[in-house]
Amino acid sequence: MSIELAKKVAWTILLQKGNDFNQTRHQVKGFYARGRPICDKEMLDEVKALPPIHTMIHNHTMIPTFEDKFADWISENMFNNIKGLENYQPDISQGATQSFDSFYIKHGHKKIKMFFGEYLYHIVVRQKLNMPYDFITSYDELQEGDALVLSVPFCDTGNLDFDLDKIFKHCDMMNIPVLLDCAYFPIAYNIEIDLNYECIDTVCFSLSKLFPIAHARVGMRYTKKGFEDGQKLHSNINYDNRISAGIGLHFINKFRSDYVVEKYILAHKKFVKAFGLKPSNTILFADGDDTWIEYGRHDILKAYGLEDDWKQYHNRLCFTELYENLSIAEEVINVYN
Repeated sequence: MSIELAKKVAWTILLQKGNDFNQTRHQVKGFYARGRPICDKEMLDEVKALPPIHTMIHNHTMIPTFEDKFADWISENMFNNIKGLENYQPDISQGATQSFDSFYIKHGHKKIKMFFGEYLYHIVVRQKLNMPYDFITSYDELQEGDALVLSVPFCDTGNLDFDLDKIFKHCDMMNIPVLLDCAYFPIAYNIEIDLNYECIDTVCFSLSKLFPIAHARVGMRYTKKGFEDGQKLHSNINYDNRISAGIGLHFINKFRSDYVVEKYILAHKKFVKAFGLKPSNTILFADGDDTWIEYGRHDILKAYGLEDDWKQYHNRLCFTELYENLSIAEEVINVYN
């Protein structure tokens, strides 16, 4: 069975790291869970080559330079296409998360709607702050007074799971603002996004899944030109996190936005085939059927303090560990076959 092969690969990699039997048995359960960037040598070398902190803090051009370069960098992607970004204004964001919070503030009087399987942060925040939210199964459930949060590619699968044109046209007609979370865009392929709709209020990106700099909280937000809020104010007066801007600028100067996909797409397809999984448009992930339920979302839900039924989520598997131990993983697969 393909799941047995996946377990053999996980066991071999963990034992090669020097873990004993009990440690390996415990860690193998979470081997394909969650989602984190790939720590490959080229990217880790650039972490070590980052400019000194003092040069980033005192560089008054750091943030505007990063903001100016980001749109071209994200658009010059040979696997994906995004249209209309030039109609929006950028401001640096602490990951995508700051953009989420700013969207909540702007539309605090509205009910946040999302498709089931959306990024868990939204659920936790709405619950903890006792603010209204609800899940939808179809875009035609959206009505005036709602605000939509939508990840593209979609968080639960890494795929483009929805007809964006129909969603955006409906939201235009019903005057529903949309937050488009494109955090997975630079680790995806075959994604087409058209931003030329009135309803699209916020578009945000993150480098946290692309580069091994997640804890630097590097992201970018785009809003309609002329819009002002607290996040935009800090950008305007150059009073923002120059260190995260400097780290982000360093990495987008060194690597293309499609670097990870180009490097690992063949390995991604090989693992999907070897394990009998459904492919994902997002290079880090693949989708397992019910036989993979032990690698499902229960650990993630527990970490977020949620009691949702984890069996309703897709069994999304993460290949990061496989990419970081590529030669071992491929050797086990070749021997098994």
